[in-house]
Amino acid sequence: MGNCAAMGQSETGTTESPIRQTWWARNRLHLAIFGVALCIFSATSADRLIKQSEGPHFVYLADAFLHGQVHNFVKAPNDNDWIRYEGKTYVSFPPVPAILMLPGVVVFGINFNDVIFTLLFAALNVLLMFLVLQMLVREKLSSMSVRQNLWLTALFGFGTVNFSCSILGEVWFTAQVIGVTFTLAYILCATRVRKPLLAGLFLALAFDTRVNLAFTVSYFALQLFFPRNENGSFAAGNVKAILKKSILFSIPILVVGALQMWMNHLRFHSLFEFGHSYLSGPAGNRIDQHGLFAFHYFEWNLRALLLRLPTLGNKFPWIGYNADGLSIFLTTPIFIRLFWPRARPWIYSILWATAIPALLVPLFYQNSGYVQFGYRFALDITPYLVMLLSVGKLPMNRWTKTLIIIGILVNLAGAIAFKRIGPV
Repeated sequence: MGNCAAMGQSETGTTESPIRQTWWARNRLHLAIFGVALCIFSATSADRLIKQSEGPHFVYLADAFLHGQVHNFVKAPNDNDWIRYEGKTYVSFPPVPAILMLPGVVVFGINFNDVIFTLLFAALNVLLMFLVLQMLVREKLSSMSVRQNLWLTALFGFGTVNFSCSILGEVWFTAQVIGVTFTLAYILCATRVRKPLLAGLFLALAFDTRVNLAFTVSYFALQLFFPRNENGSFAAGNVKAILKKSILFSIPILVVGALQMWMNHLRFHSLFEFGHSYLSGPAGNRIDQHGLFAFHYFEWNLRALLLRLPTLGNKFPWIGYNADGLSIFLTTPIFIRLFWPRARPWIYSILWATAIPALLVPLFYQNSGYVQFGYRFALDITPYLVMLLSVGKLPMNRWTKTLIIIGILVNLAGAIAFKRIGPV
């Protein structure tokens, strides 16, 4: 990631002499961002830190891998989203987070704490978001100062659904957090097609964590096939260079995709079946009636994304979150400014062309993300939305900061209450 992020530069974009610049001087802001984020997430997680989450599916999948199999070696601790098929129990979620957990499961066994694991990646994501914003400045795609980028970094970390997704562990939220990690690494390497092999690797790891992230391929492809000069004008394309970069980008994607299809076939005798089609309970009933993806689910999911309001109760605190989702403009009100940018540089349309397809896939999915605080599937594209605010020259005035702070307070309340108090 360091090669992609150009982390050796100072935050002003200048490079100091290695002799004069100590490692601490170069990285103290980065370390501070990571440390502050980790402390905030840990304090909010609180009692959840001391034990494994209630959705430790990735721990059990990692344990299965260590025993040389793709079905559970140990009996599942509950019945929530485990797949029973041909007398065996499987984890249907893509396996990258489980692979990352392997060292921890080797040391701690089946009781490995997935909450702490998720917190570490969540804090890393806040740092990576800052590095992405600084990269946009270096590429002359954003005019934000370091302080302004810190405001946007705080927005991403604590003023969006990222907050409540980061502090629980659990298979559904861990997958979202890890998906964001590889998305941000992909963005750092794919911008201006600077590292095609690494960009392909990080995209492959992203979609083998959250499948719909495969649709963010357009972020790389549009920059590859329609290159731009520094001033934003179209650059003359070199067919040989484009072909070479395409091959380098594709290699890890094909390898990871082939391995995933092989794993699917081992488990469910189908290259493209992850196991979700064999869900039981209400989800299984929906799938039997309408399929895993269908237009039938679109209105339900669109309401969860845009229109859902808090619920009202007859006892303190008299208001609660809707477990089906909350409007993205309630959880993150500053996102209303996405529709009134002050600038539209060449990357602006690419960011929208990347975010929209990745969000459309969950809108046709059989689940809105329930149970959740806010529409958690929006987290998949939140890095791109924050980038849009940056390149759109969001004015960092009193009103903008007020909206960011409101978003942070809303999501702080959500992170504290989520699965502690429950919906009213």
